Amino acid sequence: MMTRSRKKWLVLVLSLLALASGPGCKRRHTRPDPGVPYAAGTASPKLAAFIFKEEGKLYMMTVGVNATRFHDKDALIPLAVLLTNKTTNPILVHLESFTLLDPVSGSRYGLASIEEVRRQGRQSYDRQLMDSEHLPMELDAYRRSPSNFFPNERLVIDQVELHQFQYMFDTLYFPRPEGQLLGKTFELHVNAKGLTDQIFVVFTVPEA
Repeated sequence: MMTRSRKKWLVLVLSLLALASGPGCKRRHTRPDPGVPYAAGTASPKLAAFIFKEEGKLYMMTVGVNATRFHDKDALIPLAVLLTNKTTNPILVHLESFTLLDPVSGSRYGLASIEEVRRQGRQSYDRQLMDSEHLPMELDAYRRSPSNFFPNERLVIDQVELHQFQYMFDTLYFPRPEGQLLGKTFELHVNAKGLTDQIFVVFTVPEA
């Protein structure tokens, strides 16, 4: 017959095991690839001084903020975005696929309109700061899929289908988040048809 003290000890052990295996396991199983849960204010690993990167077995995504830091006073901010598909499942990326998230306030921002971006100007300048020379050398084995979400005058290509070993690399524009921009951490999420889960990169806009 189990004594009262042994019963209390057994209940305590079972409770600790439940706490250890509950939320932690759930986070691991629901973790997007390559997006991972980060502590507040913590960014994704850096590929270069102004490029943040997440890479898993299925996808690779980078966010470049070299041009972003010069738009603190503007209505729109640019982000140089690379998305690579390693799977055999095609990914269909379009205007609604991208969401900029302020994790502190919870505010979400979709892409700006082409008209807004053209009124602000500076597309040519922003493209010069995409830091393409710092992208991974393994992209040599991939094929770039044409995209042109915010052209100056040329043809708009705002829907891209990425097949295996294809990638898109483009400068995307979002409304400037409210409040502080420089030195603040944000998340860029991609949720597109064909993805096994939503993916995202956590990045910080550096001081200009």
